[in-house]
Amino acid sequence: MTVQLTMDPAVVDLAVGLVEASDMTIAPPDAALIEYCQTCVARVRESEPEGGESRRQAVRNLLRAGGFKPSGRNKPAQEYLLRTAADAQQWPAILNAVDVLNVVSLGSGLPISLVALARAGMSLLIRYGAPGEAFIFNQAGQELDVAGLLSICRYDGDRTIPVGTPVKDSQFTKVTAADTQVLACIFAPRSAVPADTLRHWADELAAGFRNWCAARQVCVSLEPAAW
Repeated sequence: MTVQLTMDPAVVDLAVGLVEASDMTIAPPDAALIEYCQTCVARVRESEPEGGESRRQAVRNLLRAGGFKPSGRNKPAQEYLLRTAADAQQWPAILNAVDVLNVVSLGSGLPISLVALARAGMSLLIRYGAPGEAFIFNQAGQELDVAGLLSICRYDGDRTIPVGTPVKDSQFTKVTAADTQVLACIFAPRSAVPADTLRHWADELAAGFRNWCAARQVCVSLEPAAW
C-alpha cells in the first residue's frame, strides 16, 4: 500500500477496508461486465444485502457519531444503490471501476468511497467534517454539507480538504477514463462488522479491479488491522 492514510483519534467505531489499484484501465463497461453486474444485482433482489436491516442501522449509527444526519438525500451510498436495484429495470452502467465498486457496496451493505489518487494525493486523513465544510459532488454544482460526516481528506499545505464520504464523493477526485490509480475505502462499523467480513469484501473489490479494469497492482489493507 503506497497511500498513507491516518485516522483522527476523535473518530469512533470506524474500520475501513482500503483497496489501492494502479496501472489500471478505466473505461465504459463491456458487455461481460454489464452482465456480471446484472447477475449480482439479481442476487440481492432475491434476498437482501449481507447483514440486512441490522447492518443498515449500524452504518447509519456510525455516520451519526460525528453529528451528521444520514437520512433523506443524505442517506449512505449503499442505500441509494439498494433503491436503484429495486426500482430500475436496467442497472446503470457508468465506468468499469465504478460499476464493480457499486455491486460490492450493494452486496455488502456497506458504503464505499472511490477517489482518484492523481488529485487526492498519496497522504490522506479520515476525520469528521467541520461546521461549514462542503464540496461539489456533481457536474451540476450541487454541494454536500459534510459537517459531522466521516470524510476522507486530502492535504493542501497545512489544511485538509474533504474529498470522499460514505454518502457522496467530491467531483474533484471522482475517477475518469484518464485515471490509472485509485483508492477505494469501504466504511464499516467495527461494532457490527467482523474483520474477516470486511476483508472478504475488500478482497472482492480488489478482484474486480484486477478482472474488469486490468489493474496490474492491487493492494488491500484494513485499518485498524484487527479488532
